[in-house]
Amino acid sequence: MKIKPLSSVALIAGFLSVCSPLLAHHGAAAYETSKPVMLKGAVVTKYSWINPHALIFFDIKDDKGNAQHWTTETGSPAAVSLLGWNRASLKPGDVITIYVWQSKTGQPVGRVNKVMLADGTLLRDSQTGGDRGERADDAVR
Repeated sequence: MKIKPLSSVALIAGFLSVCSPLLAHHGAAAYETSKPVMLKGAVVTKYSWINPHALIFFDIKDDKGNAQHWTTETGSPAAVSLLGWNRASLKPGDVITIYVWQSKTGQPVGRVNKVMLADGTLLRDSQTGGDRGERADDAVR
């Protein structure tokens, strides 16, 4: 009789230890979220509408006129589509103003805060797209 409860507990413990990594997700700890970096005149080189995060690749000229290659991520396509994004929101050659929470390492990578298109359309990120870094999709829920 004691074996059945013991094996049930062992089975549940084993299940939880195997499945707990599935619930884990990274946050914004890698990014400096005190103030977004505004990058005007960024030229989109690639836009990847992929899970788990859509990616925006772009070039921006530094103070010396050298091209700096950036990679940034947004929320998932499912999340940002609620805020107006789609797979055709950006295309190579588009000139944008992008607000980015830059990596704490100083590398040219980051999390998108918001993107201003040439026609004035504003696209916000789902997780950090509010003006103070808060969620931009709260009203959608």
